[in-house]
Amino acid sequence: MKKVTIDSVYAQAREVLKQGRVDEARDLADYGIVMAAEAQEEGLGMDDELEGVRIGLWLERFWYFLENNNLMLA
Repeated sequence: MKKVTIDSVYAQAREVLKQGRVDEARDLADYGIVMAAEAQEEGLGMDDELEGVRIGLWLERFWYFLENNNLMLA
């Protein structure tokens, strides 16, 4: 079984959005935010890296992805 990485989740979210699968793109972005939050629960801080990228930057990427593509739920 292939391990799911936060980077692969982000890439997949972008790909499914290109295919017009907005609900799946939203779910993947939400899952990426959860992955970053779980890393924080395990003791990592916003400036610590997850897969070579600061956790804070992962959170920004996923939030901006949701906002810029009108995927935010009211």
